[in-house]
Amino acid sequence: MPASPTLPNLTDNATAPASASVAARMLEAKQCEARKDLARALLCYMDVLAQEPRHIEAWCAVGHIMVLSQDWQKAIPALEIALQLRPGQPHARRLMALAMLQVGRADEARAMIEEAARSGGDASVWVLRASILGTIDRDPARTRVVFEDWGRRFADPLTRKSKPFSRAGQDPLRRLRIGYVTADFRQHSVAFFMRPVLQHHDPAQVEVHVYSSGPTDAVTAQLQALVPHWHDVRELDDAALYHKIRADRVDVLIDLSGHTTGNRLMVFAGRAAPVQVTWLGFMQTLGMQAMDWRLTDWGATPAGHEAFYTEKLFRLACLASYCPPPDVPLRARPPMLDNGFPTLISLNNSVKVTDAMLRVWARVLAARPDAQLVLMVKETNDEAARAVMQPRIEAAGLPSERVAVLSQLPLADFMKLAAFADIAVDTAPLSGGTTTMHALWMGLPVVALNAVRAIDAASARTLQGIGLGRWVAADEDAYVALALDLLADADRLERERGAARAALQASVLMDYRARTTELEQALRLMWANHVGGHAPRAMDLGWDVARAMAKA
Repeated sequence: MPASPTLPNLTDNATAPASASVAARMLEAKQCEARKDLARALLCYMDVLAQEPRHIEAWCAVGHIMVLSQDWQKAIPALEIALQLRPGQPHARRLMALAMLQVGRADEARAMIEEAARSGGDASVWVLRASILGTIDRDPARTRVVFEDWGRRFADPLTRKSKPFSRAGQDPLRRLRIGYVTADFRQHSVAFFMRPVLQHHDPAQVEVHVYSSGPTDAVTAQLQALVPHWHDVRELDDAALYHKIRADRVDVLIDLSGHTTGNRLMVFAGRAAPVQVTWLGFMQTLGMQAMDWRLTDWGATPAGHEAFYTEKLFRLACLASYCPPPDVPLRARPPMLDNGFPTLISLNNSVKVTDAMLRVWARVLAARPDAQLVLMVKETNDEAARAVMQPRIEAAGLPSERVAVLSQLPLADFMKLAAFADIAVDTAPLSGGTTTMHALWMGLPVVALNAVRAIDAASARTLQGIGLGRWVAADEDAYVALALDLLADADRLERERGAARAALQASVLMDYRARTTELEQALRLMWANHVGGHAPRAMDLGWDVARAMAKA
């Protein structure tokens, strides 16, 4: 970001009328933003600030662009100025809270988002509040409460006004019309789980519709070729999409986004289909009454976890399928044999890399003075990545000369990281998901911590489910010992690296036909439950249509 103009006396009027040239530049900046030309928009806003250094909207916009660019350290000072000029802005507070969370200032992020919510924030403020508190607080019961705070205010009022569906004359065994709603059918983690599902759906059982509301790329085109009824709904607002889905007479509507970017949860809140399900995109509860079921499994949600979700749980034999990227080399030989030193790598984004986790890794490096650590984070450039991580690395006592910070890589390059890393180290409390499976496919052993919540235990449950539970540690001491043990014996490490992909390949995660058949059975049972006139209830594949139709 260009150097910020010196801020004048903040006791001056912060809302002086804009000059014609300032107004013109603001208009141009907004037009650039609409075209996704963030670089040009930023230049326009900085021109505005050169003329009117106390222009609140411009400061907020600069902070917003920096957030979109994941340049958190430059977002924070711009938003600080905006909040100095007008302290009560929920939008600026929301952006500030998000930036603070990303740079490890979790307690400040929580305080900031609570202030934003108290001052009357919109739905985006309340859902970020839930996400931040759900990230910081590991109690799943309290996580449900904060997501329900959002649902009660914004989703549930729409549900109460929704038009009911008739059950008269419905056939529980007929071919079902199912619809997937997502913004992520592109180069995104959801695509790695959904491609095999779209490939293996039985057209005799289901008529598949996709309602795609996100950006497109080459992966989008590949997925679209697998779907008989693809609807590009990027230009439809929630009301128009709701009416379209109703007109298409979809029986079972499946959300693949949860509370992530591009979601269309307000369409579900209005009750667009008689049966509504959430799956894959968001591991915590959504907090809304209109979402009937959550597709899960016994590993992610053991018995007793029903109370942590507003959705009823339908437990599959396995939560998902995994389709790895093509043409990924497998290197069993540990790079430490050629480099003369071991390398650990973290593949998860910076918000998952807590200060406590950095201190755990510092213990590993202290016990192994020749070891290197690579932090592969999600910031889009190396400067931004280092700006976020370097102060935290030093504060955690890590030897900065043995820690490298890398920004986001193209997927093809990302999948080559096993060529110089010996093992992957997972994060806690928020664990890896897709990154863990990618690591295994590369041949990297993954050291993970066990946990309770599904969002925290994703790596642990994956490893346990595919027969690699020996890489799951019960606590931090065991985690450090496990990492050191893997690095202590190069011959054993070579065997472990060779076992990683084989275990994944032989697992239920890659039995695509079985997983898709089970999914269709689950959707059939949900539909039968609806046709039978019952409210959603906890179910699993042990049920049959007759039981789903019958009274409890």
